[in-house]
Amino acid sequence: MRLRHLFRVAALVIVGLSAAGCSLAPQYTYVSDSADNAYFKVPPSWHQVNESSLQSAEGTSTQEGSYLWSAAYDSSRQPSVEHVFSATASPVAYASVLSLSSAERNGISFNGMRDLLLPVTASARSAAAAAHEELSGFASLSDQVITDSNNDRGIREIFDYDLGATPETFDLTVLVNPATTKLYFLLVQCSATCFAASYSQISGVVNSFTVGGGS
Repeated sequence: MRLRHLFRVAALVIVGLSAAGCSLAPQYTYVSDSADNAYFKVPPSWHQVNESSLQSAEGTSTQEGSYLWSAAYDSSRQPSVEHVFSATASPVAYASVLSLSSAERNGISFNGMRDLLLPVTASARSAAAAAHEELSGFASLSDQVITDSNNDRGIREIFDYDLGATPETFDLTVLVNPATTKLYFLLVQCSATCFAASYSQISGVVNSFTVGGGS
């Protein structure tokens, strides 16, 4: 009888543990653009920036192409589109997919990808200085060329710029598909001190960025 009672207790403990496991909060929020095969994940405490506000700030196209999809997630307790396009004290992730015309495809290069957000290459920084653009505090922290298993190719560039009172760190990934018809963009940024403190979390977001190749 005592042995049977212990088995009952053990069974109840196992059921309780299973129920507790099922109720655990998710480790990540998965963000996807299934139509264009773009995926990444963010911590569940990060909140999506209002889509209408984001689209209004973007417009319909850039010099690089036309928007097919975009999304932004803000770790601030008060997420705002303003954090996406300016200096911020807490991490923000912004992703987009652009459709490239035949003329735009011909202009795509690794250096062009590096300079997509701000002047990063020496030639782009020299051109910015000649045009009297007020940019300071540039530092290249990492420069990587990427080719994935789907033959998507691009760059990951981590760099600093002074955009205000303190340096801002940008972790930029840009990829194009094999046909060079789509450009995939992921940016995670925050102040340099925030970036250093949150690097493990930020790196998890960036390393999760996956695109699917194809046309």
